[in-house]
Amino acid sequence: MSSTQFTNNINDSSDFQTTANEQTVSSQNSEITQQHSFIDEANTKNLKEKSEETRIVADYDAPPDLSIKNIRHYFATRFTTLIDLPDTDIKTLNPIPELRKMNFIQWNYFFLGLAAWASASFDFFCTSTAGTKIAAALGVSTQKITWGLSVVLMLRSAGAVIFGVWTDNYSRKWPFIVCNLIFAGVQIGTGFVKTYHQFLAVRAVSGIAMGGVYGCAAATALEDAPPGARSFLSGFFFTGYAWGLMLAMIFYRAFEYTSKPWQALFWFSTSMPVIIILWRLCLPETKFFTELIKAKKEHQAQLIKQGKYNGKNFKDKLISFEQKFRIHWLRFIYCILLLAGFNYLTHGSQDLLTTMVRSQLGFSENAITVIVSIYSLGGVVGSIFVGQMMELTGRRLAIIICAIIAGALVYPTYMLKTEASIMASGFFLNFVVMGAWGVIPQHLNELCPADARALLSGLSYQLGNLAASASATIETEISNSFPLEYNSAGKITKYNYGKVMTVFTGAVSIYLLCITFVGPEFFHRDLRSTEMIELEQFMKSEDLEETTTSGLAATLTNGTDQDPNIDIEKNNSSPYNTKKNSKNIFKKFFQK
Repeated sequence: MSSTQFTNNINDSSDFQTTANEQTVSSQNSEITQQHSFIDEANTKNLKEKSEETRIVADYDAPPDLSIKNIRHYFATRFTTLIDLPDTDIKTLNPIPELRKMNFIQWNYFFLGLAAWASASFDFFCTSTAGTKIAAALGVSTQKITWGLSVVLMLRSAGAVIFGVWTDNYSRKWPFIVCNLIFAGVQIGTGFVKTYHQFLAVRAVSGIAMGGVYGCAAATALEDAPPGARSFLSGFFFTGYAWGLMLAMIFYRAFEYTSKPWQALFWFSTSMPVIIILWRLCLPETKFFTELIKAKKEHQAQLIKQGKYNGKNFKDKLISFEQKFRIHWLRFIYCILLLAGFNYLTHGSQDLLTTMVRSQLGFSENAITVIVSIYSLGGVVGSIFVGQMMELTGRRLAIIICAIIAGALVYPTYMLKTEASIMASGFFLNFVVMGAWGVIPQHLNELCPADARALLSGLSYQLGNLAASASATIETEISNSFPLEYNSAGKITKYNYGKVMTVFTGAVSIYLLCITFVGPEFFHRDLRSTEMIELEQFMKSEDLEETTTSGLAATLTNGTDQDPNIDIEKNNSSPYNTKKNSKNIFKKFFQK
């Protein structure tokens, strides 16, 4: 080979290497441009999603617009929104696919809430089922023992405020535990009372605990559950009330012929809150509440850094709660009116049932136990069924359907006099009454804002209960105007409780239909606060940017191809599942 040819070959080789290097650099620059473009597009998409999700939640939790135009629009859309079904696929009635999405700890939280609500109901009905024996032991009338139930109802609101504030701002776990600890104490104490005043004292404390337990239990049971499963779980959750009644009736009969029948009933009931306390101690705070408090604390830290926050004392926190009521006052009043209707329906259809079948119809104690058990079983089945049905109908329409059917069933339940007719129609009456109640836990969660959910839902429930606490007294007083039999001395011996319960329950069904029709509904709304949504979107953006930047570095260092869409599924995961230290994330988020 000549020197000229050798030189030409070297030049050709150099030109080839230069061309190859230029192509590599060009390829890397192109990939860098593509990946930067991908980051920009993803961040823009996240910002749009954040803006839209935040706007929707902010609209839900905004103060009411009471302009004439908005009021007209609201009432004009009550019927159209009612019949605008969330889903028309009958497969929606199958809860199994959504329930399969729940993990082990979510099931633990749900059954904890359910058990706590059943335990509270068990404690309440222990007094009503054993009322005559308690009265005889303490040497007072049954009416005075009934007053003990009224004391419980009156003090529930105080418990709802105390534990609602605690639950919304400091912990889901410890208020839950303290409520059950109080139940355990008063159930033991009730079995040892010797005087009527001691009885009133322990039942008053029980009222405070019962007022606080609803908000804690509902939040624990439902907040971490997948959205599609919450309707079924809402209905299942409220069966705890019926389970409590059945447990009280069953164990009252079990201990009836012991040496200390009603005392043993209360002592036995202590086992439930003790088990619940031990169970709850084994689990951490719910994920929802952990993220809510984290967002609040980091936001507070940034305000302190900017000199806009000097810390809040107890008085400032009370003012903050007052401001929440100022913002949500209309919705809060509506919830009270709605829950008053629900409680009147429950008490009106249940409180005098045993009195009617015992005093008016003369049924045996065994027959009464069977009737009450079947009646309660109808409530359990109805609550679960309607809870899932509202995935198809929505919240308001489900309640209205139940109210209409309840109005149709009151006559055969209370006016027909045979055991078979009362058991059959009573089963279906309580099916729709408690079925409507199955809507309430999730409906209230959706109506109340994230930072005041336990307080507003619990307090509205207990104030509605307080408003309806006189229902049994009202029915009894009206019954005095409808005597059925007199003795030889001309004294009334029997009253027509059935007629009064028919009219009263029918009227309440109409009221419930009307108040539900005019009310709002936020079906499947996002239960998070705006702070939580913005934080989650920001963390997605940060994870996406970090991962894609790592891909760029690998490309520049190794010259290897790197997919710009690196593990996008992972990047879009919830911040609840991230294991990274979020301190700097919060700092960057609030600076942005």
